[in-house]
Amino acid sequence: MRFHEDPLLREKLFRDYLLRRLAPETADAFESHYVVCDECFEEVRATRLLMTGLAQTKVDRRRLEDVVVIEFTTPVQLVRQSNEGRELLEGVLEQKDTKVLIDLSRVSRIDSAGLGLLMMCYSHAVRNRGMLKLLNPSSPVQDLLRLTRVDSVLEAFYDERQALKSFEVP
Repeated sequence: MRFHEDPLLREKLFRDYLLRRLAPETADAFESHYVVCDECFEEVRATRLLMTGLAQTKVDRRRLEDVVVIEFTTPVQLVRQSNEGRELLEGVLEQKDTKVLIDLSRVSRIDSAGLGLLMMCYSHAVRNRGMLKLLNPSSPVQDLLRLTRVDSVLEAFYDERQALKSFEVP
């Protein structure tokens, strides 16, 4: 096989190799080649690092008492094309937790799609006889919540202890 002729085919080959999608004979031929080819060896390593980085989740879940706290691990924007929004939605919808606190401290911007995601999460919590609240929305996010009156539906807190306490039934 000629691994250096077509750059696009080569990229597809690297991806398929790392995802273990190659036929065994093609995988064997490729392994024999990249072990002796410094260029291919380095490119496989770089592609593996890139794939690992892209696969890392940006949404973390932790449980404090009986409340699930969902937070972003990196600065994000909850906008139409963001993967973080999809991860947030999946994180809430996959669970049957009745008390959910979403930490927005690393969210710098939300558009209408992001507001829609938050409202879908809220609706899911309410359908399960639960509550969903927000923690630490940034100033621009808080302004948008107020402008759209979403703040009348989703309660926001700036202190984690107070937010956790608000979930307690009186």
